[in-house]
Amino acid sequence: MRYYKGRPIGLLILSVLTILFLIYYYLRPFLWGGTGSAYSSIFEISLWTLVVWFFIILDIILAYAVTIGFYRAKNWARIYAMILFTHSAFWTIYFLFIVKVWPYERYTWFVFYVIVMMYLMISEVREYFGVKKLFL
Repeated sequence: MRYYKGRPIGLLILSVLTILFLIYYYLRPFLWGGTGSAYSSIFEISLWTLVVWFFIILDIILAYAVTIGFYRAKNWARIYAMILFTHSAFWTIYFLFIVKVWPYERYTWFVFYVIVMMYLMISEVREYFGVKKLFL
């Protein structure tokens, strides 16, 4: 495994991808959705706007915390990332087989989630976080 300053390089890549994913996730409705998207009304004053902004800010704080947790080798960041990617994989399966929205994009995301989960469970990454068992 490749290391960069004593850290697995995959964690650096995963941290950067997390930030890029958040940027993509929140800008996509504005870029491709126009005024009819779900986020088009977030510049108005309403209860919906407050809820949406609350979750946007919460996502930014959690992404920052996980990135810092990866940098400082905190196992809680690894566990949170594993829970988040498992949850995202289940939602992807739901959208693939029940809702049937954007199937090719969902297949790509599902493969990405599985690869990240496998990466977070390999022995070198667990050793970096100081974990002896497979999950905790």
